[in-house]
Amino acid sequence: MEYKYVIIGAGNGGQSLAGDMVLRGTKVSAIYDKNPAPIREIQAAGGIKMSGPVVQGFAPIEHPTESLEDAMQQGNVFLVTIVGNFHPDLAREMAPFVRETDIILLIPGNAGSSLLFRKTLEEAGVTKMPLIGETISMPYATRLLGPAHAGIKARKLNLPVAALPASRNDELLAAVNPAIPETSLWSDSLSVGMNNINPCSHVPYYLYNIGKVESPSVVDADFHAWNTPTTDRISDLYDAERMQVMRAIGLKPLDHHEANKLCYNGKHYVPIKQDKIVSGNAVQVPNRFIDEDVPLNMILVEQMGKKLGIPTPVTTLLIDTSNLVREKDFRATGTTVEKLGFTSLDKTYIEEMIGTK
Repeated sequence: MEYKYVIIGAGNGGQSLAGDMVLRGTKVSAIYDKNPAPIREIQAAGGIKMSGPVVQGFAPIEHPTESLEDAMQQGNVFLVTIVGNFHPDLAREMAPFVRETDIILLIPGNAGSSLLFRKTLEEAGVTKMPLIGETISMPYATRLLGPAHAGIKARKLNLPVAALPASRNDELLAAVNPAIPETSLWSDSLSVGMNNINPCSHVPYYLYNIGKVESPSVVDADFHAWNTPTTDRISDLYDAERMQVMRAIGLKPLDHHEANKLCYNGKHYVPIKQDKIVSGNAVQVPNRFIDEDVPLNMILVEQMGKKLGIPTPVTTLLIDTSNLVREKDFRATGTTVEKLGFTSLDKTYIEEMIGTK
């Protein structure tokens, strides 16, 4: 099978992935975003400028498009790099055009992302499912530095990935590894999504450094250097609750310190200086560190904990504080077992749902 790669989303991750793929010799058949601004910037530049310690050069992009239908006609492997909150909307928009032979990779997944994407496609009338999968994180630590200009400060050394159903893991890896050579197989998509390290590395450090977050000097902030012994302890306590919930339903947890070692060998990378004006999600400390990580990860951990009789006091504290700081109700909008279509948390039932049985 000839793989033709289309990138969905032209933000930090999408433009970085497109530029990196092209400069590593893999063709990008199209890049799509429903927001016309970045697409028109790529069109005007003729491609994407890449800067930073990982990859440098200019990556010509042949087919930037504002039309999802057009984008889906250009390829058969869709690398989805949009913010996870919008995955259900994208699934509904893709439903009229998706084919059974297509492959959709969510970069990254969150807790249950592939399950929710499949369920949304089903609800939109899709009867012959494409192969869906997800990664544990973005392939990079990266930000847009300016219009059609991406700066990768670090590339993951290893990027766990899994398919839904898990029985098609090898098929997924064969399709995505030419585009992202760092991908490696994990057990199943639900374990991959629930092992997303962003809640551990974002939420406590945002909430308990809120004065820095709201400071004008945050533009060039080295967010990942804001840790203290207390914020690290809170992160570890949340992580322990998450892993206990995962083990209780038969999943394969990965400690966030081990995940960081797997992805970056535990190394810290400083940000690359950006233009003075970048889009909201390209700033060093975006609100999506809470608005994505809490509803799409922590809500499910807390709810599963309650159903399983596992106390999750730190998870609850972080959710409550996030609701207060962001003036939102993440429990009302977050991922739940009901939204995933689960009727049980029995291990055998979970195995059937994720395709490991």
